Amino acid sequence: MKKESEKLIPARTTRPPGHVERVGIFGGSFDPVHLGHLILAEAALEELDLDKIIFIPAGISPFKQDRPPGASAEQRLAMLRLAVEVEPRFSVDDRELLRDGPSYTIDTVQSLMRDHPGVRFIFLIGADNLKDLPSWRSIGELMNLVDFALLDRGDAEANRDCGFPVVRRRIDLSSTEIRERSAKGLSIRFMVPGEVYDYLMTHTPYRSNHGHA
Repeated sequence: MKKESEKLIPARTTRPPGHVERVGIFGGSFDPVHLGHLILAEAALEELDLDKIIFIPAGISPFKQDRPPGASAEQRLAMLRLAVEVEPRFSVDDRELLRDGPSYTIDTVQSLMRDHPGVRFIFLIGADNLKDLPSWRSIGELMNLVDFALLDRGDAEANRDCGFPVVRRRIDLSSTEIRERSAKGLSIRFMVPGEVYDYLMTHTPYRSNHGHA
């Protein structure tokens, strides 16, 4: 059986001569994945002319080492797989979950490039992470290896001059809110894909001793 990371980029049945595959890298805690993630990913496919997007759940975020995810790595991975299974251009890569220590983007990108030579990778960075970008490990090298595009869930114009293409959708939804509502027993039914909702109701990683949300 092939490892997850070896099944990421299936061969295209038709490929124009000289076409260079453009693949988006969408990393994050995905704690849990929600509809906002998927809406932005679909918009990125369209607006950035991507062939597909790889979702990569972080093992240990370098900027959240004191705030571990609420759900386990296995649970976050399972929910992400459920969320993307209906879209053939979406796939999930578990390499950061399998790697010890903090999940540095430079390590992930170098690993992806070794596994998939000739692919042009576009790293999709959330607007809330933009301010930390200069402090990312080996950021100069990273910017030479991949293109960046910004995913903005707000309606502010503050990121217009960031120097990257901006994919903007007005989405007032966050994983933090979902975790908090779930912990209180409040409804999250229309915040996550149906399959993820069913998983959360069965495994309840964010709450205990509450009624169904």
